[in-house]
Amino acid sequence: MLQPVHLTLYGVALEAGKRLWLPLIQHDSASDQSVFIDPLWVQLNQLQALQEVPRRQECLESLEPVVIAGETVEHHCTTYYPLFDDFREDSGGVVEVLSEKPLSADSLQTIEHMLSVYRNMFGMLDYSECDALTGLLNRKSFDDALFRVMPTEAAPTPAAPLLERRDQSKSAYWMGMVDVDHFKQVNDVHGHSIGDEVLLLVGRTLRTSLRSLDRVFRFGGEEFVILIRCSDESGALHVMEQLRQKMETTPFPRVGRVTISIGMTAVRFNDSPTSVSERADLAVYYAKQNGRNQVRNFDELERQGLLQIEEKVGGIELF
Repeated sequence: MLQPVHLTLYGVALEAGKRLWLPLIQHDSASDQSVFIDPLWVQLNQLQALQEVPRRQECLESLEPVVIAGETVEHHCTTYYPLFDDFREDSGGVVEVLSEKPLSADSLQTIEHMLSVYRNMFGMLDYSECDALTGLLNRKSFDDALFRVMPTEAAPTPAAPLLERRDQSKSAYWMGMVDVDHFKQVNDVHGHSIGDEVLLLVGRTLRTSLRSLDRVFRFGGEEFVILIRCSDESGALHVMEQLRQKMETTPFPRVGRVTISIGMTAVRFNDSPTSVSERADLAVYYAKQNGRNQVRNFDELERQGLLQIEEKVGGIELF
């Protein structure tokens, strides 16, 4: 409808305390092509910091449109529009429209109407995909995230400049099943309202301890799941261990010290939500049976012959 020269939808990512511009959709009118960028595979070191594009940052933080006329080589006009009408630290966004001339009042009104529809739909999706207590992603949204991060055996092909090829030798995803130790005792001694406060703080600690592009889910009860991207197994294990230590040293009001057990596993080619969850669940069960407050890697336990998956064929289990 606007017939722009170029249009980009930017989100915001947090990495090591820095706020970065995260391109999500790019459309070029000359080629009539749109590129959709999956945040789960973006190379963060190639993203611009917010302050590197001050007028776009102004739009994001003021929540007001910003128009810049004739500053490009082709003397095009750039219009920035805030994606949301409220401030969001790690999920804000800006629509950047490059046009041959300043947008008309009708065009600006069209953008505002479309963004109003987008905000309403985003709110409904956010509500359906998030856990009511903690605000984390819920189990329903886990399946989609898993299939998006699953490694592929197909040969990698060139993608958008900011996309990382899904080459497992360079980068892969790991799943961590996080279980709060002795949570039943917390409820029995302090009551369910304090138990809910513990879950809220556990969820917040997991979320703030990871990168904004990693994923944290609440599966229900005291069970949480994380999906993280690391270049190797030792790096993933290090992240999980840091989470365990962070939780152990975080003070919990009325309760004091709370610890977690974590079972991790690599996301493998052709995995399913059931298969990867089963491996992580076995690892966290092993951790709880062997002292709690520890990280156990299913893949390492499998190599040592301490754990194995039962392969089911029909009604017969093959060990």
